[in-house]
Amino acid sequence: MDNEHLQKLLDNYNDKFELFNSAENHEIYKWTAVSRFQKYWDLDAEDFGGMFKNAMGGDESLISESSYQPINGVVFLCRHSSDMQEAVRDEFRKLLNPDDSDYEVRQKKAEAFVMGMNSLLRMVDSEKWKYHQEMSSALMYLSFADPEDNFLYKENEVKTFIQYVGEDEDMITDDSVDLPRYYRMCGAVVEALQQHSEIQEKLDDALQEEADQSDDSSVTEIDSDDHILAFDVIYCALNYELYDEMPAAPKKKRRKKSAATAESEEKEKEQEKLRRDIRNGRARLKTAQNRRDEMTAPSLVGSTAAHKKYGEGKVTAQEGSHLTVAFDQAGEKKFVLPDAVTRGFLKFDDEKIADTCRKIQEFNEEIRKEELEVRALEVQLNGSGD
Repeated sequence: MDNEHLQKLLDNYNDKFELFNSAENHEIYKWTAVSRFQKYWDLDAEDFGGMFKNAMGGDESLISESSYQPINGVVFLCRHSSDMQEAVRDEFRKLLNPDDSDYEVRQKKAEAFVMGMNSLLRMVDSEKWKYHQEMSSALMYLSFADPEDNFLYKENEVKTFIQYVGEDEDMITDDSVDLPRYYRMCGAVVEALQQHSEIQEKLDDALQEEADQSDDSSVTEIDSDDHILAFDVIYCALNYELYDEMPAAPKKKRRKKSAATAESEEKEKEQEKLRRDIRNGRARLKTAQNRRDEMTAPSLVGSTAAHKKYGEGKVTAQEGSHLTVAFDQAGEKKFVLPDAVTRGFLKFDDEKIADTCRKIQEFNEEIRKEELEVRALEVQLNGSGD
């Protein structure tokens, strides 16, 4: 590995750390996604598909694209039938079986998982091609289950990094990856990172801020060996243009680009930026949805509510966010939380109820804002000819 190139890259990563961990880009969500998976993952869950969807709820933009949705593929198979759900569970059980860190064995398990899952998909619906699994998704599942003995993986980002640091490009061939070599390379990145105290300090601060916002300290403990950090360097290097130079591909003559080629490349660059912005927007949207969903709506049955027009009434029923309030003169009326409280229709003596409703409303507004931004970006991407 070209250590000089690696050190330049780490310096650039350090210099731009605040950029890709700003509120707009929020790349720290990788740690949050793994933390969420560890919190909800249960191989023996009765509803394996539902558990899987919930556990993977923080990372769809990291693994899935519009044309490639392996997470939805798992859920789709599990919902087909109870027998198919058990078959899917068995594929995950075999993938995650202990192997004493024998990475050659792990590679074979990952390849077998991909073949097994895609065979199940063909049995159910051969046309659902975007639901198929690849080595990249298998490595993601392994990393989410055990980040201390695995590394996250995305093909384009890794290919570019390999070229930059002078590793053998045949590490990735035919939609596969030489897992032992990839893990060794990432291990070298970890060693270099652990000598870079400034990056470590910035990461600690960012993770602590994320923990404070989510009220979940586990996010600060999920990456004790810096394996997620090593992947983040590889990922951000390509997506945030951290490479100061790219070595020319060997034995290839450079040809002068035609105007059409240059225009096409510029268009592809713009589209890739839009795709990245969409991924980041979806990640922020998912984070806001998760935080909103984890807030428990106050239990109000039996509580007294005051209404400007109807006077005092008693909450007689509550289904999710829907309340039924019985008033002496007006009879039963229906209300929806949190709007009924935040807009002043109903008032309760307990101030905590109003506080909780306000927080839920803030998350709802954030979710609506992110949904609109993502939708606008998707329209822009589709209009650019993607």
